[in-house]
Amino acid sequence: RRPELHDMPLAAFCQIVFLALVPLCAAVDGENGPQACAADSGSNLFLQLAVQIDRQEENELQRLVSLLLLIRKECVRGTEVCLPALAELRSAVWPRVESEGNFSSPPWMPGARFDQIFLEDSQAIGESGTKTMFFRHIFKAGGLNIFANLQQVTMNFRRLSYLKFCSKFHSTDPANRTAFTFVRHPISRFVSSYAEIEYRSRIGEDWPSMDFIARKLKGHPVGSHERVAVFFEEFLRSGIENDGHVRPQVEFLLPNRCSIPMGLVGKTERMEEDWAKMFAIQNRTGTEFDSELAVHSHGDRDKDAMESFLGLGSAKRSSNDGASAPNRHKYVRVLCWLYLADFVIFEYELPDECQQEPMQSAIALVRKASAHNFMIQDEV
Repeated sequence: RRPELHDMPLAAFCQIVFLALVPLCAAVDGENGPQACAADSGSNLFLQLAVQIDRQEENELQRLVSLLLLIRKECVRGTEVCLPALAELRSAVWPRVESEGNFSSPPWMPGARFDQIFLEDSQAIGESGTKTMFFRHIFKAGGLNIFANLQQVTMNFRRLSYLKFCSKFHSTDPANRTAFTFVRHPISRFVSSYAEIEYRSRIGEDWPSMDFIARKLKGHPVGSHERVAVFFEEFLRSGIENDGHVRPQVEFLLPNRCSIPMGLVGKTERMEEDWAKMFAIQNRTGTEFDSELAVHSHGDRDKDAMESFLGLGSAKRSSNDGASAPNRHKYVRVLCWLYLADFVIFEYELPDECQQEPMQSAIALVRKASAHNFMIQDEV
């Protein structure tokens, strides 16, 4: 065990398990059902269950729940605790990633190559009445569309480097500022990111990771499963050299010598609703979100190829592609493990392929704790 993890005390973990078990206890048949569930020979059954889980899973479930609660609490606030917690989570899930992906390699860690996500013009601010709106851009989550809409409904719109953006945020009266971002379903985002990277690499964009992946993919037919497999293998090995398009979305909330807590995290799947909600928080009525502004598409060929490789969507695989559905689905599980924090923090449902233990229980326990406003208490 590693003491620097800010591990959740066992009693706190047991409390979460208890909260998750209460509905099950109420369903036990017989008038003594709830009592039997709550106690056994003077000992709380949920405590016994938690210890049993801890022993059988070698602390894995407890460790996941502890880290996910910590990440949920700290990363949306943009604190310095976020990065080490994400790094610890990556180490915790990596054996599962290696097992599902059938490979062995050191993990590519959160926080590497910050330059990939803190670009000169990757953040934006605009003034709406007395309020200044601060948009933190997450790659492949409607960024260009949001930039265009924000420019349309605000005054003095400008795109800034992260440090200038953060400095402006902290020099603005808290009563007159709103920081927001938008996220996307992790699997959908990965598929779209593949199509984006393919397009950028083929046109020879001057970006280190694009030149790197272009060399890797050279000689493999565009739109083929062979080409997608080469990409996915490199994704597992290096995260496409920690490219911002495929790194977890929660990493975009990391502080870079300056922290910004998010006032609202919207979802692209309900863009219009969350855009209106952001203005409602400011007691203002904003212009309806225009989903057609600044939309860019690179066609469906690469997207379809990745969906087919993963066994998703309506894409059909040929009978001679060499992979059965169960084997394809293991790659979806790899993505679920790597994007576990995104599923938890941004409250996305796991796909059917990822409904397995201990991932499923970890997410259920964290959500149950969130529903009961359970907070991690520091050990004395």
